[in-house]
Amino acid sequence: MEGKNLKTARQAFDYLAQGWATGNFQPFIEMLTEDVVFWLPVGKQRDTDFTYEDKQQLITRLKTRTVTGDRLLFSPPDRITSNATTVTLEFATQGTIRQQPFQGRNIISFDITGEKISGIREYFGDID
Repeated sequence: MEGKNLKTARQAFDYLAQGWATGNFQPFIEMLTEDVVFWLPVGKQRDTDFTYEDKQQLITRLKTRTVTGDRLLFSPPDRITSNATTVTLEFATQGTIRQQPFQGRNIISFDITGEKISGIREYFGDID
């Protein structure tokens, strides 16, 4: 089961990287369950319960990133860990967030249900 989850997570990672690079998040969005939960425990949201609790809220967030012109280039993951339900990938990014240069080491975890992403946790440093 972990092999299949790893393949799903790698595909989701590639689609997310493509979305950040081009503004086209649609292939990534299609991999999400309708009840996907997204946590971002950094930035202004640190120490608060900051989540998107369904696919539509996450789509809105991604569209906002596209409209504002935020773009990031992801390096290939250099560390991947997994268990029966979750795959975590560590990688570097560089680009522009809120019209400011951004560069960092990042971690994203995908919870896998079937061949879909049902949970996402992003650790992208201090993005306010």
